[in-house]
Amino acid sequence: MILVVGATGQVGFGVVRRLREDGFDVRALVRPSTDASAVEACGAHVVRGDLREPGSLRSAVEGVSAVVATANVIVPRRGERANFDGLATGYGELGRACRADGVGRFVFLSVPVSYMGHGAPDFEAKRRIEAALRADGVDLTVVRSSVFMDTWLPALGSRLPLRGAERATVDRGFWLTRFTRGAQDTIERFGIAIVPGSGHARHAFIAAEDVAESLAAAATSESRPGPELLLGGPEALSWHEVVALFERLLGRRVRTVREPAVLLRALSLALRVPSPAASHLLVAQYLIATRDSVYPPDDARRLLGRDPISVEEFLRSRIAPG
Repeated sequence: MILVVGATGQVGFGVVRRLREDGFDVRALVRPSTDASAVEACGAHVVRGDLREPGSLRSAVEGVSAVVATANVIVPRRGERANFDGLATGYGELGRACRADGVGRFVFLSVPVSYMGHGAPDFEAKRRIEAALRADGVDLTVVRSSVFMDTWLPALGSRLPLRGAERATVDRGFWLTRFTRGAQDTIERFGIAIVPGSGHARHAFIAAEDVAESLAAAATSESRPGPELLLGGPEALSWHEVVALFERLLGRRVRTVREPAVLLRALSLALRVPSPAASHLLVAQYLIATRDSVYPPDDARRLLGRDPISVEEFLRSRIAPG
């Protein structure tokens, strides 16, 4: 039995679906207020609980051989307020429950170390979570990934990367993502891409589906995956190179408008108190505008048994589905 924490999110749901396709029994930890019908339709066993309610975690891990944890509060759902400290505390309790029950493997989806230490609340929570899980003696594998295509390519000004996406993170209904959604079709409508920062930061962009499949493989492989996995796509591209791909694949000229990194940083500081989640999103955008995330494709290739999908392949499949 594999426990998936964060099973209703974009990556977590992908993990559930992949594990079920491969014939594994799956238990999904889902909060009492969250619709679990899609998870149940995959054949997963839903257990109601919440990382912020430690008493609900003990029964969730009973009889479990491995845990895949993707739960986060990066983009809250409509009406929610991000509780980063509560999430970190809950993960610590989950680790202790896993150790007490003898769970053999814990796969945790984190972020690049270079993104920590810059005031992004969720990334700082992940640092604390990693430390807590290691301290509790679970057999921990931390998975760090380059930038998700599904999450960050729409920020350039296109809804194409979201075509066919299930449970897309950016469509959760949080006020800031609702506000920015109006700028997610500027490439298609006006031939204008909104480039973060100078546009020169490079990323080994990877599809969320490939991340989910890699996590599922890490949880179920016969060999131990090791203490850390680094997931990257097949090539490192700058934001300007991604815009050039849109231009070529759409067959139209695409001009660029810069989104100043200093403005993103200033806005994140202004929103730190009234909206920590919005502040986090703006810090995250500042980081992807100014810092590379170039992980090699080796770990992803080994786990997937194939090359991870490239940005060009990803966009082609969305522009001409089927």
